[in-house]
Amino acid sequence: MNPGRIDLHVHTTASDGTLTPAETVREAVARGVRLLGITDHDCTDGIPEALDAAEELEITLVPGVELSVGSDETEVHVLAYFMDIADAALQEALAKLRGARDVRNERILARLRELGARLDMARVRQIAGDGSVGRPHIAKALVEAGHVSSEGAAFRRYLARGKPAYVGRERLGPAEASNLIRDTGGIPVLAHPAKIGPRLAIEGIIDQGMAGVEVFHSDHDAKDVELLMKIARERGLLITGGTDSHGPHSDRPRLIGSLDIPEWVGEELLARAPRCWTEQR
Repeated sequence: MNPGRIDLHVHTTASDGTLTPAETVREAVARGVRLLGITDHDCTDGIPEALDAAEELEITLVPGVELSVGSDETEVHVLAYFMDIADAALQEALAKLRGARDVRNERILARLRELGARLDMARVRQIAGDGSVGRPHIAKALVEAGHVSSEGAAFRRYLARGKPAYVGRERLGPAEASNLIRDTGGIPVLAHPAKIGPRLAIEGIIDQGMAGVEVFHSDHDAKDVELLMKIARERGLLITGGTDSHGPHSDRPRLIGSLDIPEWVGEELLARAPRCWTEQR
């Protein structure tokens, strides 16, 4: 199969994106994408709607999720592709992660109150809509309340790691996340590895059960791609890529399909798809 333009890392309003799942699919089609991966944070709720839209618009959609793993000192993201979203163990784990996010959000707002930047959690939830509440929604609320001039400023002043309102949260370990993904029929892929640190740190995470590496990412430069390609080839890992788009109205307005990703990346991913998914196509 020749998938055409591809984007395997996209978020919707089911987490912290700004387009609904159906709108995301329509935007992808409008931009010439033929293979799309929906990878919301700790949530698969948007996938059924996206699958319906993809079937109608004749685009191939890969079900995915992005898990936040690691510790407060080292946050790592793992992409899961082709997992069984109906699996009870998977949904239980995702619910626990979202619950930990809710506790974190309350603690962030408490710290913001201490810093003189009071917010109403009900309003933050309204901003999030149907998606799970996260720091991007708190950042929007800070802008709306006049505490900062932009969402970027909210992170720089309050919400980024090391800033006064930053709060860590409970996460799975990389090996635990990899096992969960594999047990539910999925493929665990290390997301945007260049953000982790030097090669030794990247390979240390890979050694905890990763089957692939996101080589192509909108935050990776040419040197990052060269290094990650070398690691992936040496280890026989699957190579993926995506924009990490959160929609056109986010503080990270990467357009879906705007990253030049070789077609063979999509072909190799589809070749690794589980038989049950392939038979449904």
